[in-house]
Amino acid sequence: MLINNFFTITTLEQTDGVILSTIKIDASHQIFEGHFPNNPITPGVVQIQLVKELLEKTFNQTLFLKEIGRCKFLAILNPNENAEILIKIDFTKEDGMIKVTADGTSKEGSQTFFKFNARYERVININ
Repeated sequence: MLINNFFTITTLEQTDGVILSTIKIDASHQIFEGHFPNNPITPGVVQIQLVKELLEKTFNQTLFLKEIGRCKFLAILNPNENAEILIKIDFTKEDGMIKVTADGTSKEGSQTFFKFNARYERVININ
């Protein structure tokens, strides 16, 4: 889990089919020691994980990324330049799945870092 370590949630709101969240990335996190020293770039897989963790927090359940569709990384997400980002997740629930369209932008919305479509399913724990 990256929440409360790599990033913290500043705001998290859910309305009809939309989750809006502002998060703050920790530019001193060890991920950036290797990606890349003196030029931190948030890996794409980490950006996808941010969305998953926001969904899990909102729905209070563990999710599995079942399928990812169109996925584009449009700008470098450097936490020294954009420590706070806005993540918007449009979602629908169908047949036990959560279908999402997500994007991450600069806080003021002038720059888009990523966009993707995905389907998540709930993880069932059997004890």
